[in-house]
Amino acid sequence: MQNYVVVMFALLLTGGLALVAPISNVAMALPIDVFDKKYLFGPITGITEDENDSTDWVLAGIWRASLPNSTDIANNNTNGTTFNAAIEMIRTDGSARHTHSVTDFVLLNSSSESDTNSMTFNGTSTVSMDDGPAEDIPTNIKMYNDNILSIWIDPAGVDNHFGDSLNIFGIVATPEFDNSVQEYLSMSNGTQ
Repeated sequence: MQNYVVVMFALLLTGGLALVAPISNVAMALPIDVFDKKYLFGPITGITEDENDSTDWVLAGIWRASLPNSTDIANNNTNGTTFNAAIEMIRTDGSARHTHSVTDFVLLNSSSESDTNSMTFNGTSTVSMDDGPAEDIPTNIKMYNDNILSIWIDPAGVDNHFGDSLNIFGIVATPEFDNSVQEYLSMSNGTQ
């Protein structure tokens, strides 16, 4: 069972990167421009709870961003800001699996907190919904220590589809993380 979970996670991660990454003629798990330090990316996870505080939905996916650092903000250089995510939602019984995308992030303001070594990016985004895209949805992205992030999507903007207080958490993937996934996939396929 544990191998099944690891394989599913690896497939979700590598397959999900194809949704967010640019199309390339080179077959690789990471988009070609990831290592130029323009983009950050990684896996995300979360849960939603029902009115009884029981887990209702399990969320998994990937994110990719080009977020300004404190120097960029000080120099008012935030034009290249992007944030995209693919979020799969699955009920705890394994049913009703579906995917949402978060795209078209527009940065409205940002701030940093030295006591928590975090940066907050407030803006709006487009969230794909069953009845069409929900546009200009208030979205908050908070990065901690350049290693972990949280994503908040305004519940009112998406008819509480993700619950009342959705926070999706993610990690910033490293080249070592991708190498580990590739090694595991090679071992699983018998090609080492």
